[in-house]
Amino acid sequence: MARTIIDTWDPDYLKRSPIFDSIRAVCSPFLTLNTWPALEQLSVEFKRKNIESHNGVPIHPVGQGGRPESFEDCYESRIYIKGELQTRLENWHDFFNAMCWFQFPRIKSALNALHYESSRARRHGTNRGPLENAITLFDECGAIIVSDDHSMLDLIRNHQWKDLFLDNQGAFGKHVQCYVFGHAMFEKAVTPYVGMTAHSVLLEQAPGFFQSDYSAQVALIDQLVADCWLNKAIVTTKDLHPFPLLGIPGWWKENQDEGFYGNSEYFRGKSSLI
Repeated sequence: MARTIIDTWDPDYLKRSPIFDSIRAVCSPFLTLNTWPALEQLSVEFKRKNIESHNGVPIHPVGQGGRPESFEDCYESRIYIKGELQTRLENWHDFFNAMCWFQFPRIKSALNALHYESSRARRHGTNRGPLENAITLFDECGAIIVSDDHSMLDLIRNHQWKDLFLDNQGAFGKHVQCYVFGHAMFEKAVTPYVGMTAHSVLLEQAPGFFQSDYSAQVALIDQLVADCWLNKAIVTTKDLHPFPLLGIPGWWKENQDEGFYGNSEYFRGKSSLI
């Protein structure tokens, strides 16, 4: 569907939410702008970072095309075959998609390759398969949760939100951390609201992980999660774990007390999703 409302550029958007933490570094070249970056400005960063598709083709942003006339003209195909990333200007969704390519190039290229291969193998006119649905969900709304304590990850698997966010609030940043990936989540974070839920990949790492530099953490995550997808450790949406982002201590502007976590519409138990 064509977009009819033009978003408003705000160079201070990073101040609105800690959700942006995982892409703050790559956003820095654009924070001094008083208006939306042009394709040429985005292209400079793609070239400087030497970002390529899984096919080895340099990625560069291009204007949005019309209705594709062939498989090769489709969105994912153009990225994989030609390196052409269709990008709408003056648009938060596509701006954040570019930022995700800058910060997580291995994951993005892996998702693109899998999407391209899956759609090419699918019979013309048929619906997306489970893998394509999982790719799309993670690409739009994904997050990576890393912990050096498997019990923390089990709390997420079992939707034990009070135990995670209240009883272990001091563990965040020290033993467990969330790295937001999906560009739709960043778009929503421009105006955050209770209900924002990511679909996450869970990774257990050694205790020294959180002592490393943040950029090193992100680089390792980029490689590990890309490998998860390429090795088909994730094949359906059921392999992704729902995660209420604003439950993380300090990620919501209002008091995060027991009453806040008592909102069962947001902090849903596992049985309510079956």
